[in-house]
Amino acid sequence: MSEKEKAIVEKLKDTIPKMSEYQKGYLLGMVESMADRERSEPNKEKQGKE
Repeated sequence: MSEKEKAIVEKLKDTIPKMSEYQKGYLLGMVESMADRERSEPNKEKQGKE
């Protein structure tokens, strides 16, 4: 994990307990969306090179 990622995790560790359930759900949705995008982008790159 990079230093930037470690800093983000530390901030989230302190912030999440103070969030409302709505804010936690929104954050979870954003993270899941980003993870799905990460998984699909390498496939797009492979398809373009073939």
